[in-house]
Amino acid sequence: MLLLLACGGMMSSCQSDARNATRIPPVVKKSKAQSQNDALLSLSDLINRNIDTDINYFKRAKIYFEKEQYTEALADINEAIDEKDNIGDYFLARGKIHRELGQLENALEDAQRAEALQQNSPDLYVLLADIFQERNLYRDAIRYLNQAMLMAPYDASAYYVKGMLLAHKGDSLSCLSSLQTAINLNPRLLRAYIQRETIRLKLHQIDDALIGNTAAIKRFPENAELYSIRGDVYQLLSKPDTALIFYEKAVLIKPKYAEALFKIVNINLHLRYYYKTLVGLQQIQKIDPNHDQINFLMGYCYEKLGDYPKAREYYTLVTAKDSADQQARYGLWRVRQRGSSFNPALQETGEDAEYRLLDTSRIKIDLIQPRGTTNLSIDSSRKAKIE
Repeated sequence: MLLLLACGGMMSSCQSDARNATRIPPVVKKSKAQSQNDALLSLSDLINRNIDTDINYFKRAKIYFEKEQYTEALADINEAIDEKDNIGDYFLARGKIHRELGQLENALEDAQRAEALQQNSPDLYVLLADIFQERNLYRDAIRYLNQAMLMAPYDASAYYVKGMLLAHKGDSLSCLSSLQTAINLNPRLLRAYIQRETIRLKLHQIDDALIGNTAAIKRFPENAELYSIRGDVYQLLSKPDTALIFYEKAVLIKPKYAEALFKIVNINLHLRYYYKTLVGLQQIQKIDPNHDQINFLMGYCYEKLGDYPKAREYYTLVTAKDSADQQARYGLWRVRQRGSSFNPALQETGEDAEYRLLDTSRIKIDLIQPRGTTNLSIDSSRKAKIE
């Protein structure tokens, strides 16, 4: 009996070993980021060996696009087009990259070239609709959008474009609903977050805007526009010091972000932080040296800081361009009056003397307004309309 048991044990052991030898090991699951990095390494190797160069540049550009590395994606797709300049997919890909970089003219040129090369896809029609709505060509935008939604009724970018067209029509509630659908379909669609919170702020839905902006920043922690919008929220809540923190964060991420710099200057000017205002104005001057109010405001800050020669220099630049600019002329009179106690040569003479009796304490300082912003006015039915 014991012998039979021992033989049975040996046979089961042999069967177990046989099963273990033929067992398929479990598949190791990779994260999306790891898979993308592996694909990039493989494609780079093929490119270095000159194997199907244009196709592999195109594939690598698509991965960079998904990773939101648009500069690298543009470099690769340019290489692909240099290799073969008659492939519609390549021009469509470059058009989408140009759109993300804000280069609408280049994006339109590439999209139209893709269409001429018989490219027929919902991606192309959505891209064209998006570009046309940005350029206020709404009829063309609607035509392409309708075609795209027939082909791909659940495309997130199509719902984004639909939302923007509804905003232009003044239907703010439907616009917000469409933008939310776009976000649900593609949580990485950054433009939808930005436009949604911007419209909420115009409608004074401050709590919703703050909640949505918080969620967006968690998903895109290095996006300057989202921090600028958060600053706008705190401006509406009458908390300029807190707003200033977020505007400065936006500029830290994107040093040439002119709109955020304008907002910093306006807050510092109201809070009478004249030195900080001057620093901000100098940054703006590097980006837009021909801005209408730069010289006057720099003169005003130098005046408040007691540097009257510098103030006079900037006020003079304003009057040289426009001799009828009253604010600059009043500024010249003030700095001459205040500087005269230290330097008699600065006493007013000639036509400047006629301003000596003016009440300069009531001078109105116009705030700098960023150019090219979207103005969403609010009507009695709580609708936002893009002008």
